[in-house]
Amino acid sequence: MKKVLEVKNVSKRYQAKNGEVEALKDISFHVNEGEFVSIIGPSGCGKSTLLSIIAGLEAKTQGDIKSIGALGYMLQKDSLLEWRNIYDNVMFGLEISHQKTKENENYVKDLLKKYDLYEFKDKYPNQLSGGMRQRAALIRTLAIKPKILLLDEAFSALDYQTRIMVTADIFKILKNENITALIVTHDISEGSF
Repeated sequence: MKKVLEVKNVSKRYQAKNGEVEALKDISFHVNEGEFVSIIGPSGCGKSTLLSIIAGLEAKTQGDIKSIGALGYMLQKDSLLEWRNIYDNVMFGLEISHQKTKENENYVKDLLKKYDLYEFKDKYPNQLSGGMRQRAALIRTLAIKPKILLLDEAFSALDYQTRIMVTADIFKILKNENITALIVTHDISEGSF
């Protein structure tokens, strides 16, 4: 299997008023193409910090990270823009990365149709259920065709019953689209699909 992500001896230390805080120490692992890897741990153990470092949003103190291809990052909240309809929201990543081509637009339309959101494309986020909003956020992330998808407690903002349904739905989408994913969560059931 082909490695698409390798994390080697990554550590992260923060400066605090009372001294240095070690958030991560010597973390090493790799993810192969097509895998769905879960990192499960309690709140405050450094899971989100690790994803932020992998995504390049935060600097590591030491270690190496190698990834192949584009990274997609799905946060705890859907972060949909309330003043944009669903179609404009899912196109947003393509717009800001200057990848809004006819081919990519057709790909997004196909995803909207395939995952039952096309008929809601002219609706606004406040008109959708929590699960539909998460699907829209996922389609926005998939629109840039990431090689690896990072999910940071992506379902924790949902109530328990919705989270169970949405988690199964999202995992099905990722499997259908053959997306390699790395999820961090404190919820064992969410990480053991």
